[in-house]
Amino acid sequence: SAPMVLADGIEARLIEAEADLNAGGTNWLTILNDLRSQVATLMPARIIGYSSKVPGPNNPTTTLAPLTDPGTFDSQLDMIMAERAYWMFITAHRLGDMRRLVRDYGRSQADVFPSGPYFKGGTYGDDVNLPLEFDEQATRQGGLSSRPDPHCGGGTPRRPPFLIV
Repeated sequence: SAPMVLADGIEARLIEAEADLNAGGTNWLTILNDLRSQVATLMPARIIGYSSKVPGPNNPTTTLAPLTDPGTFDSQLDMIMAERAYWMFITAHRLGDMRRLVRDYGRSQADVFPSGPYFKGGTYGDDVNLPLEFDEQATRQGGLSSRPDPHCGGGTPRRPPFLIV
């Protein structure tokens, strides 16, 4: 029953910054710093009760410090992805961003996804996608539609055309 934003101006600016970086532009850092300079206005508009939910020193009341260019393309991309993670926290974009780092930017899965021991016990698994449930597979195969989906076979989809982006 609570309102949910599907896309907003913050996400649009972050997309513009990434596109500018990919095009070899120089405006990507300005876009990020413009967002950071407006955090006091943007966050309360995005999150109802922001000031009470993020009290004290973690609640920026005016601006965030400007970022500086780290120099290399990979470091610049890391900076943009970190800003996307912070700005779009709890909006379900992170998995897609991490998958894009592997698919579109050639990063290895081991460099992008956590691995090894989990801090609360156990170890991280090797999944980097969300499997389609059998009902979803049936729907995509034509169960609720007359058009079967050629990318959806039986079993638990874990290989590339089944990866959710």
